[in-house]
Amino acid sequence: MIKIEKEKLGLQDYFYIGYLYLIILGIVSDAIFYGIFGVSYLNYTTILDALISPISLLTNNWKISLFLGLIFWLMYLYFTNWMFKIYAYLRVKKWYQKIYNIEKWDKKYELLRKKKNLFPGLMFIFFLLFISMRTGMGLGMKQKYINKEIIPNYTLIFKDNSKLDVRKIGQNSAYFFYFIPGEKVITATPIADNLKQIKLLEKKKK
Repeated sequence: MIKIEKEKLGLQDYFYIGYLYLIILGIVSDAIFYGIFGVSYLNYTTILDALISPISLLTNNWKISLFLGLIFWLMYLYFTNWMFKIYAYLRVKKWYQKIYNIEKWDKKYELLRKKKNLFPGLMFIFFLLFISMRTGMGLGMKQKYINKEIIPNYTLIFKDNSKLDVRKIGQNSAYFFYFIPGEKVITATPIADNLKQIKLLEKKKK
């Protein structure tokens, strides 16, 4: 029999896969987040925005980055080490042997142990975690703004020198998304065509 070896992926292949992964992650997470507010985000985004969005969110929110990084690390330890130790502990228990076919599960765990490439599965789980996090952020933010007064955190200065205090929801390369105090719908303003300056408001001391 002629053995056909699987072609190994090169650096360029991993770069391309990572590129597609970030784009899909950015599009899906942002579409869900803004969709919660009734905005069809796909009409306002570009490939570059989708690519940068997850990176920007993680780099600007160290708590989120730390949490997701910790969860990812714990999952890696579980699938590469802890899972097999837990099974080794349980398989000698009589109650466990009555419930499960030990010989069958021994073979399954042995196959899992031989599979070294768990990265795709971990990246899929990370994808679900990230999407769930963005969904939770959107729902929490919407509930907060529905029940409480919207407090502006940015001043928009338009090209005609008019000013508007708003509550920022998000931003990409082309649009600034915000709530106007007193309104319950998001406004999307083109940055290049309308805005002269975006100023962060100082927080009022209580």
